[in-house]
Amino acid sequence: MEKEILLSSTSTEKRAVLLEDKKVVELAVERPQQYRLLGNIYRGKIVSILPGIQSAFVDIGQQKNVFLHAADVDPALLLDNKDEALIERYTDRGRSSRRKVARVPIEQVLEEGQEILVQVVKEPIGNKSAKVTTQISIAGRFLVLVPDTDFIGVSKKTSDLRKRRRLKELIAQIKPAGIGFIVRTIGLKVSETEFVNEIHSLIEAWRETQELALKGTGPCQVYREEAITTRVIRDMFSEDVKQLLVDLESDYNEVRDYLKAAAPNLLDRVKMYKAKVPLFDKYDIEKELERSVRRKVWLKSGGYLLIDHTEALLAIDVNTGRNVGKASLEETIYKTNLEAVPEICRQLRLRDLGGIIVVDFIDMRRTEHRRRIEEEVRRTVRRDPTATSCTGLSKFGLMEITRKRVRPELQELYTDVCHACNGLGRVFSPATVTTRIDRELKRTGASGSKNTVTLAIHPAVAAYLHENEDRMVHQLEREHDCRLEIMEDEELDQDEFEVRRNKTDSRRKGRTGKQALAK
Repeated sequence: MEKEILLSSTSTEKRAVLLEDKKVVELAVERPQQYRLLGNIYRGKIVSILPGIQSAFVDIGQQKNVFLHAADVDPALLLDNKDEALIERYTDRGRSSRRKVARVPIEQVLEEGQEILVQVVKEPIGNKSAKVTTQISIAGRFLVLVPDTDFIGVSKKTSDLRKRRRLKELIAQIKPAGIGFIVRTIGLKVSETEFVNEIHSLIEAWRETQELALKGTGPCQVYREEAITTRVIRDMFSEDVKQLLVDLESDYNEVRDYLKAAAPNLLDRVKMYKAKVPLFDKYDIEKELERSVRRKVWLKSGGYLLIDHTEALLAIDVNTGRNVGKASLEETIYKTNLEAVPEICRQLRLRDLGGIIVVDFIDMRRTEHRRRIEEEVRRTVRRDPTATSCTGLSKFGLMEITRKRVRPELQELYTDVCHACNGLGRVFSPATVTTRIDRELKRTGASGSKNTVTLAIHPAVAAYLHENEDRMVHQLEREHDCRLEIMEDEELDQDEFEVRRNKTDSRRKGRTGKQALAK
């Protein structure tokens, strides 16, 4: 598989995309006005404790307090030695994790006004606050530093037990006591010297973070995650990537400076893009990103996917569409489902979709077809660097996929909720608006007034009223014994209208469709 990275910058936005076989599979975006929290470490102050949901809210100096759940609190970092018996009582001995995290009730660990060190593990999404943990970690290119533990872990991307054991033994020999490390996927093939250099770098970063955390009091930031340029190189750029194209000289120099220290063997793959045609236009990326926020995604065969959001989950529906096939119906359905699998997994990565995803595949009768679809999904999601898992197909053709969600998805980043439909994607039809106008005329006492009533409406509703030689207008006039003066107003939404009984009256505005539908 051929991989490329494109890094493009303007004064309003910096974007990086990962291409696999010329297709966009991942997008990273950073804007000057949008402050990134993920990965940052703060000295925070406990504002409130909620025992009923075993959570606390922490002030970290941002506009909104962050959310801390009891499962993300490590009592060993917070309690005195005299409370070791309490830790022992609640510790889950059956779990194998980087450290033995005790399930102590949060009200017995924290108190309001207390200052603690927390790290953001989930960006604010929608109306939800950012989520934090007291289990701090600092990511490097090859390793992740885990303070206050001797834990050594290896990326789950390798199942080679011999390699895992060798890497653990190597890290144990070169790391200092009391600090743990996790070998990242990109670090599975590096030398001992590269590990040693990064261990020193990460320990120095952690030392500076601790020193800053001990200075003064009150909420403040003590460690900031890398900016997008360095972060993309750290997390995406590996031996598998054929080339990295950069269209801004300052970014080009930053990339080379980082690689000189971290991976000098990759320097020759970094190239400066100088053509007049914008980099993303050259690779037809802009059109791909525009399509990535649409509800419908077409497949080459003529089939398509429908991607719909709900509060609790995301639903993906697979349809044959224009694909009529050449053989039997069962074969057409199977091939459409098979073609949909890589596209579904690509859309999950590109749109950065997370949480619970329910995929509704077209019903298949043959057991071997169902088994092949399950195997293909499992094989494809393994390429996703974000933690992803899936179930088998249910008897109704449904498959559940869970994907870790740590930041707002692409749709939330690039779009706003429509003010007319409030995110429903639908508005009242002209016929429905007409019936609401009818009720409003009766409600406001226009009936029997014999006066002129001015009606301001959207042009689409006006066209409906004027159909069949103003049949609907005459009908409303007869029923309410008044004369209607229709005024088209393009500034109104299709499901809005305004009624004025005479020139001296103030306008009365009908409820918008989004308000009515919300009821």
